[in-house]
Amino acid sequence: MKNLIYKIKNRFFNISKEGIKIKRPSYDELIKYEYFKKNNNNKLALSFGAGRSGQNWFSKIFNSHPNWIGTCERFADYEAFYRYISYYNLDINKDGFFKLIELASKRDMAKHENSFIASPYLSFGVKELTEKLNPNYIFFNIRDPIRCIESYHKKGWYVNYENIEQIKSPLIDISNSQYRSFSRIVPKSDFLDKWLSLSRIGKLTWFWCSINKAIKDDFDKIINAEKFFIKLSDVDQNFDRYQNLVNRFKFKNIMTKKQFYNVINKASNKGQNDKYRYKDWSNLEKLEFENIINEIFPHYDEIITNI
Repeated sequence: MKNLIYKIKNRFFNISKEGIKIKRPSYDELIKYEYFKKNNNNKLALSFGAGRSGQNWFSKIFNSHPNWIGTCERFADYEAFYRYISYYNLDINKDGFFKLIELASKRDMAKHENSFIASPYLSFGVKELTEKLNPNYIFFNIRDPIRCIESYHKKGWYVNYENIEQIKSPLIDISNSQYRSFSRIVPKSDFLDKWLSLSRIGKLTWFWCSINKAIKDDFDKIINAEKFFIKLSDVDQNFDRYQNLVNRFKFKNIMTKKQFYNVINKASNKGQNDKYRYKDWSNLEKLEFENIINEIFPHYDEIITNI
């Protein structure tokens, strides 16, 4: 029943004014804006995250105002392939992908003045995308690891990897969509053998750590864009934080409290099953979680929301 309700909400949103605003444009539509020139009144923001970290909801806060368009995974198929080739360092020319995101941002700015582009699939390209697209702002959206890994598990991530004993190269998971197959990365180092022996919670912990580490490492190197760190626990349904966003990004047609709290209903993306919660994890799963966090990305508590 809950899944049906989420589908109905999404359907109504998709035919709303805000839903039509973020509908994926065709190439013929995008190319019309090839020669658009960004000026000082136009702002571009890019949002990076590890997935299940509130990017979809956060983008819809921006999209709720007429002078911003906020999208998340607008070109999910291309974006997932970009993650795949970036993470595995495949010798594939990425210029077409850069052009796609550039054209999309130009169209956004031509029609709505400012563009907010979010996708977890961009996480291994923070530095090169910032260099190619020259955004005014970049966002690091991050969620508490326990809540995030519970959400990964609920959504079925790595569900078909539990009985695989040997992998020597990236695989194609035919049990799900093609773009999700591209998005489910595996370790490319000596850690792969250890990863295969982990529980599903251990595998998901590695995923959370590896992506957030890649984002943070690139963030630390960037000096030509204003950087924002967004912990979901700090901003989730927090009207005071929303007012900070209003002031910083000059939102027009400011939402009331009731309208702001309703944004969550525009971003339904729930899993079909109940969460496998931390309190129910086995002692082994909790030990794997703690060890991998400490080994790869022990920095969550150091990150401070700055909006």
